[in-house]
Amino acid sequence: MGKFFTRSHRPAIIALSVITVILAVTVYAFVSLSQRATPENAGPPPTQKLPAASARPTVNTANFASASPAATGCSHSVSLQATGAWMAGYNDDKQNTNEVPSDAAQFSVLDFDWLTFTTPGTLVQSDQFSQPISTVLSADAQASPCTLRFVTINDQSTTSASASKKVMAEILTEPSVMNEHVAAIAREMASLPDANGLTLDYEFSLPENATDLATYAQLAGWHNLTFDQEVNEVTLDYTHLVQMVAAAMHKQHRLLRVASLVRNNDMVDSEVTNVAPYLFDYGNLAKYADQLVLMAIDFHYQGGTPGPISPLADVTQVANYVRSYGVPLSKLAIEVPNYAYDWPVTASGANATNSSGQVVQAAQLNPTQLAAKRQSGNWRKLGTQDGETQYSYSTTVSGKTVQHIVWDSATAISYEKAQLAKALPGVAINIWQIGNNDPVGTRLAAQVK
Repeated sequence: MGKFFTRSHRPAIIALSVITVILAVTVYAFVSLSQRATPENAGPPPTQKLPAASARPTVNTANFASASPAATGCSHSVSLQATGAWMAGYNDDKQNTNEVPSDAAQFSVLDFDWLTFTTPGTLVQSDQFSQPISTVLSADAQASPCTLRFVTINDQSTTSASASKKVMAEILTEPSVMNEHVAAIAREMASLPDANGLTLDYEFSLPENATDLATYAQLAGWHNLTFDQEVNEVTLDYTHLVQMVAAAMHKQHRLLRVASLVRNNDMVDSEVTNVAPYLFDYGNLAKYADQLVLMAIDFHYQGGTPGPISPLADVTQVANYVRSYGVPLSKLAIEVPNYAYDWPVTASGANATNSSGQVVQAAQLNPTQLAAKRQSGNWRKLGTQDGETQYSYSTTVSGKTVQHIVWDSATAISYEKAQLAKALPGVAINIWQIGNNDPVGTRLAAQVK
């Protein structure tokens, strides 16, 4: 996630689509990183499916590190379908002697979002000031021996965005570089005896547009491919990466989860500036990964209009679309947000803009920060939707009154889990996020049973 970023700082995963009038008349609304889902059902995947992932070279794990996790002494097995939560290095209260919050013991699955990479073969901590991942895993293993502990590797590098995209392009298009990258992941995981598995969260550096795809074409030596063909090639490459990482993890007797961007159709031609969600071939990914974690959050996002962060209708819609690829519920988990967005708005409720006419992005608040702000006294509760709570309040800036609309998703965690259990029986939920610098949010999350 980079220094002090949170998951909601990713380009908005699912938000309102702004397309031309002609496209609006001729295509369904779609869900993606920067565009809003609609309640309509976009239908099943097209009959012309992507080529099978086996079209890529077979996986050879002979030279990958193979050390397995240490024995835990736990007397019972723990299922991936249990409730889980993420922690991140930057969400640790450095004044606390134990970096794992006490409430974390309540979770059967705990994921530490701790690592990224600067080169294909160099893994580093996302936050250089956080505790070493081995220390954090050891602390949790002592406190909660029966917890499934995962380590997340994300692609939000500490280098520039363009450099990160170049590295990702090399990993996906050059077989020797992909092998180098997976070997580095295998070495890292083999050095962590208290980790039961890996979560691959690659989303930030994936190609977004035709310019990004041109980099892939140059590296891979593609010639005269259409836009769709280039997208299909990258999709196959990404699926092959997951296949290789799965083989490396399973050789170590560890589990693999893949955090997956979501959409509700396959009409990538309508999203030529937002390709990344269309690179996830859910059916083939589910063949290799032990679980897909659907990042069904930010339907209303920081740069968009105010509204509930994870409306249940939209969450279930994208989950059902993923299932249309033949993915069983037993392979799915849903990411559930544990934060609030605070949008500055005009008197009419429209997004406030700065002197350049640009929308002022919402501030993201964890539940502890939100509780502190609400003590100012002039907050008004406007209502709830799907368990999320809406507030309004005003501030004075340079002598002018500024209105604010806040949507708090943390109040909806228990409600959303209960409703998802009805709509998607057996699906797991994973809460983003908990940590010692957010005691209110961690306590709320731990109450979810």
